[in-house]
Amino acid sequence: MQTKQRKSASPLIIALVAVIIIGAALLAAISLNQVRAGDGKFMSNLWDNSPAEAPADLYLAENSAALPIPPYVKTIMLLGSDYSPGSGHRTDVMLLAAFNLKNGKINLFSFPRDLWMEIPGYYPQRLNVAHPLGGYELLGDTLAYNFGFRPDHYAITDFEGFRLVVDWLGGVDVEVTKHMEDACFFTPEGWCVVEPGMVHMDGDYALWYVRARLNSSDFDRTRRAQEVIQAIARKALSPAYIFRLPAFIETALDVVETDMSVADMWLYAFPLSKFFRQDLFTSYTLTPNEAAFYVTDDGASVLLPNIPAIQAILQQVFWIE
Repeated sequence: MQTKQRKSASPLIIALVAVIIIGAALLAAISLNQVRAGDGKFMSNLWDNSPAEAPADLYLAENSAALPIPPYVKTIMLLGSDYSPGSGHRTDVMLLAAFNLKNGKINLFSFPRDLWMEIPGYYPQRLNVAHPLGGYELLGDTLAYNFGFRPDHYAITDFEGFRLVVDWLGGVDVEVTKHMEDACFFTPEGWCVVEPGMVHMDGDYALWYVRARLNSSDFDRTRRAQEVIQAIARKALSPAYIFRLPAFIETALDVVETDMSVADMWLYAFPLSKFFRQDLFTSYTLTPNEAAFYVTDDGASVLLPNIPAIQAILQQVFWIE
């Protein structure tokens, strides 16, 4: 892999990139080697009183259900997949992080992989096939068409990236909220049990906790992923580790891809000046009330979304009053 020279980053940019990596690294995804350059006009447009008119969004302009997201709320879609060489991939974890640039808080919302959606230009299918079919663009189109919003940015990483981040931190302390047990590969018994409370996890343990599915549902997996993402954030942004962020970023960037430019990162970094606060994150997940179990004509077990109910939650996620 060709190594790019990087300019020294300010502490704010370093803190921002760390949070992006932290979120993305929890998600199992495709291994990618470098960060792609993004469009830098995002930053200047925020304060420009008369920015150039952007093309109308095909799936939002005529959508009466489009969500009126405040201009100070910016979103990043964190993706993970079940990729393996020669078999393709699906994004089995989709976690939306909404950054409030006014109050410095971050809301997390998980989309279950089995949501049965209309994929624009294709056919009804699980939400986790949108990215494999058409990348970030088609995933954004799908979210815009069905839920009335399009993420500002995206990030994706892989199994090894996840393990790397957790182990680099010396493991993380996860605040487990529910009893959970499932088959695992890293103990002699081949079976792991987790009880509510603070549990220390290394990379393998945390990956198992996020992905285990034998005895749990799609809803439960989204909750566990959010528990781990917050644990990694608390550890990486703690006073003991904050000054090690440059090394952390150098280690993690090789397994993370994002479409964010440095200018975009500055905007997300501003609220992180308050990252030591205890209430930085608020988590939102779906229940069977918003996504009902359903069997398709082909016999596939999926989740049928209640779009108005999900949009009502998204209004809270986006601080829409």
